[in-house]
Amino acid sequence: MSVDVERDALREELFAMVSRSTGGALESGESFGVATEFPDTGMTSISYLELIDGLETKYGVVVDLESDGLRLTSIDKVVDFLLEQGVAA
Repeated sequence: MSVDVERDALREELFAMVSRSTGGALESGESFGVATEFPDTGMTSISYLELIDGLETKYGVVVDLESDGLRLTSIDKVVDFLLEQGVAA
């Protein structure tokens, strides 16, 4: 699978995860795009922690909130992180 196809597949999965972690308050295309910073969407800290927990569970990665957490602030930044960790959709 090409990197672009992987990236698109991860984006779709992450949009669904963000929607779940925010109780449907944020939907792709309506509230935010791939480069929109999570704080700009009104995402709460609890929703963000639920998203991080979901990433760790689904993809088997460890997110260090003190270092990684500060840079995982948009769909594309999370996708970049996952690809760096060797995750495939």
